[in-house]
Amino acid sequence: MDLTFIFTVAPPILIAYYIYQKDLYDKEPGKVIVKCFLYGILIAIPVVILELFVIYTEIFAQNIFLFSLLGVALIEEGGKFFVLMKYPFKLKDFNEPYDGILYSAVIGLGFATIENILYVYNSGGIDLAIGRMISAIPAHATFGILMGYFVGLAKFNLNNRNRLAITGLIVATLTHCLYNYFLFINQYLIFTVIILIIALYFSKIAIKTHQENSPFKN
Repeated sequence: MDLTFIFTVAPPILIAYYIYQKDLYDKEPGKVIVKCFLYGILIAIPVVILELFVIYTEIFAQNIFLFSLLGVALIEEGGKFFVLMKYPFKLKDFNEPYDGILYSAVIGLGFATIENILYVYNSGGIDLAIGRMISAIPAHATFGILMGYFVGLAKFNLNNRNRLAITGLIVATLTHCLYNYFLFINQYLIFTVIILIIALYFSKIAIKTHQENSPFKN
């Protein structure tokens, strides 16, 4: 097993395991976690097809922000959201708000794994793998955590379920959009770093909040 492959695949798996370990009071079944990760990989197929279509759409070629928002962020986060709502959201194992964070993040990191493989082996080798290990992979984790925070609330709030779930999708999409935008224009890259730091900060708060509010805590 070569070093490039390790730096490409290991980071999202390790981050997924870290978030799994933060599920303190009622561990989710391993087989469900693995399925979420695999579904995150599989959703990349329709996502890539849609993104290829967008690349050749003139309106997106003329507006980088619109491309970042609708052509990349919404498609990718929408794909993850679709998997989250269609599979783990409906399970009886989804029995506390933190599960929304866990399942969402694992799906996102499954997606990040296949995306990482495509980028690294088509474009940049180990240097790109290391760069993505400290930036893009944690970013995908935060997108999943932020989405999952609201979906975790939605699961147990019947009156506001749709509003909370869609809020999660919007927050993840906007964060993803802004993260990518400054990369795409290749200017003010410090803002990409700032956005990642802010996303990590709020992800930590989201995890702590749902841990504290777990019905299994006591």
